[in-house]
Amino acid sequence: MRAVDDTVSAGAFVRPSTSHPGADTMSYTSSTGAPSRRDVANLLKGAAGALTKTRRGPDQGEGRRVPRRDSYDQDDPRAKPWGRIGDGTTGEGLAHREALLTSAEELFELGRRETPAAKLREARARFDALSAELDAGGLPVGRAATIRQELAPLRELIETGRQRLQLVDLRVLKALLRFVDFKTGRLFPAIEAIAAKAACHRNSVVAALRRLKHHGFIDWVRRTIKTGNDGEFAPQREQTSNAYFFDNRRRMAPKVWQRFAQILAAKMRRLGNAAARAMSEAPTAEIQSPALRAALARVDAMLANANT
Repeated sequence: MRAVDDTVSAGAFVRPSTSHPGADTMSYTSSTGAPSRRDVANLLKGAAGALTKTRRGPDQGEGRRVPRRDSYDQDDPRAKPWGRIGDGTTGEGLAHREALLTSAEELFELGRRETPAAKLREARARFDALSAELDAGGLPVGRAATIRQELAPLRELIETGRQRLQLVDLRVLKALLRFVDFKTGRLFPAIEAIAAKAACHRNSVVAALRRLKHHGFIDWVRRTIKTGNDGEFAPQREQTSNAYFFDNRRRMAPKVWQRFAQILAAKMRRLGNAAARAMSEAPTAEIQSPALRAALARVDAMLANANT
């Protein structure tokens, strides 16, 4: 058995190689031949599992959703980033939903005009050709610098094309918004549920959500739940669906946010909230009517939607 020395003061122990599946998993000290404390603990856990007729579940793959970094328990306040949509009524909730969808559709059309597919294909082909030339070496003096200068804008254009909204993103956003509770803002559908409503593969949903998040239409917090294996030699927590929320004012690009605010204000006016206004920072005279002040506050809350 090939061994690698691990020095621990004077009593160095030897740990066998585990580079292949058949390698031994028990470690022994070189002086006494006794197993390490870790091995003893593993043996005890295995014995406890045998006595209770339980076994450890898979760490990865089907049947196991390993908790990811920056995840919170579903009962943790940080896993509940929601806020009421407008005043919580169906009318204002639908206005918010339609404003998001309309602004997303406009951004999709803008991206398609500014970075058409043909232009992106040409950029990728040119990028690959220049990269191959640079990697080949043996270039004349100054050619490498010229290539790098040409690669920089091509790389930026390709990245812009990669992040631009796709048609499937609009379907995914529409499907996601069907799950929102306007009264509370609660929104935590599983990826599979979104995929079913959007009629697309879950991988398409994952990619679409990333692009929508990049453009500020949605955001989310990862959540975990208990597995119910308390006291057992088995995983105690696993990943569950994300908690989605809207942080549009801070996440959207300024022009996208301004357009979204305009659309939302127009829809609010159609609902009868004539006091709805876009994001003007100019001071206004104090409004005496309590009802009008309440309407303005609701519109401001929807436009700000820092926590909705």
